[in-house]
Amino acid sequence: MRKRNGLKLFGSPYTPRFHDWAYMKKRGQLDLVWQSVPDDVDIFITHGPPKGVLDITHDIESKELVQVGCAALRRHVEERIKPKIHAFGHLHDEKGISNYGMFTRGATQYINCSCCNLAAKLKNNGFVIEL
Repeated sequence: MRKRNGLKLFGSPYTPRFHDWAYMKKRGQLDLVWQSVPDDVDIFITHGPPKGVLDITHDIESKELVQVGCAALRRHVEERIKPKIHAFGHLHDEKGISNYGMFTRGATQYINCSCCNLAAKLKNNGFVIEL
């Protein structure tokens, strides 16, 4: 954890297994990862989203819309960590789906700041947040 200007920041690259990329764990193993996050984090940065938060994509096989975020991450963010900001990416916009954006639930502002679409073309320019 880093402290900058009185704010405590914590970041993690881990996500549930989704294709075959680095820093992926089986969903059942991620609760232990999220348990290691301190309770008093102001800004929490993860590679992937929590379940149900700007995490929609098409299933590779069925092509149905699915939420692929991490349920254990959502539970820890909402029940224990309660950061001011939870920023993540991993799920990019694709045809007919917009995951980029932000909204507030409880005391936490969730931000999917993926800047490129699935074709790796710059589509979004990020956010400026005042604390």
